[in-house]
Amino acid sequence: MKLSLSKKKISTTMLISMTDVIFLLIIFLLIVSNFSSQTGLPVRLPGSHTATRHTLQSLSITFYADGRLFYNEAEISMEELPDSLKRDFVDIEQVVRISAEDIIPLQQIINLMDSIRSAGYQKIFVATGVEEQ
Repeated sequence: MKLSLSKKKISTTMLISMTDVIFLLIIFLLIVSNFSSQTGLPVRLPGSHTATRHTLQSLSITFYADGRLFYNEAEISMEELPDSLKRDFVDIEQVVRISAEDIIPLQQIINLMDSIRSAGYQKIFVATGVEEQ
């Protein structure tokens, strides 16, 4: 019995599979989606040369120079804030984001941070704007 062997050239064009293309597109979209801007109430923030972007905030407090205080975009008094923070406490990893105008005295910011810590939060993020050099 004689076996016949053929010597045909095999065309080897390497193509990227469709799953690889989809995987690369997903990675690209995930990287690009991190450049979204933060939303919230307009406030003039103090500047910082070492400011970094944080996207894990879950609670937002905005403090204006005229004494108005907003908790998650709803106006609230300083006396009501600790109770609202305790009610919304889920776990120690929650981040509270403070946006305060640049002319507010430091002692008022410290008092606000004390209220936040007394409600059980450990991670406090103070929002800043980026200063042009």
